[in-house]
Amino acid sequence: MGMPTSLAPESFNLLPRGGEGEPYTCPDPSGASSAKQKLLSFGAQPIDMAVAMLENGCAFTAAYSAGNNKQDDAAELGVYRNNWHMIRTYCEPFKGASAGEWFNRGQELHNDVQIATACQRQLWDALGPDQYFSLQRGGLGNMGAGSHYKEYVYKYLDFLNRNGGEHLKDGMATYWNVASM
Repeated sequence: MGMPTSLAPESFNLLPRGGEGEPYTCPDPSGASSAKQKLLSFGAQPIDMAVAMLENGCAFTAAYSAGNNKQDDAAELGVYRNNWHMIRTYCEPFKGASAGEWFNRGQELHNDVQIATACQRQLWDALGPDQYFSLQRGGLGNMGAGSHYKEYVYKYLDFLNRNGGEHLKDGMATYWNVASM
């Protein structure tokens, strides 16, 4: 197995860049470009791309282990790192699953960006931005946690939409030092 070509946000401090909010070339620019185009072809909207970039950097795939060291309803899954409670409440075909089914049932979504993107769109449609951001970041226990997260998602969205959306399909990314939320 070779060196990974994608980096999780925790590893961004290893990348050369001009500073927060400045574009930089992903370690595998053609791979990042291809992954962005694939997400768009599966129906991802620019706001979804911003969430994916914030959560996974240049990877545009789930660049972390299923659950992200969490379990049950708190488990984070897929390229958008949505929690299992959101997924099992709002996304077909996971509606009605139990909290304990996160690992077995969630693997499909975690490893398939097309399924994750379909779920992301269902979440966005069902919840709207404010409730989506609150549940995505704070879960059921901290419904007010989404405002800081939302601010950074919109910074990433602004980056992607620069110059007529040039960064929606290229091999570039950006970075902000987002405190643990």
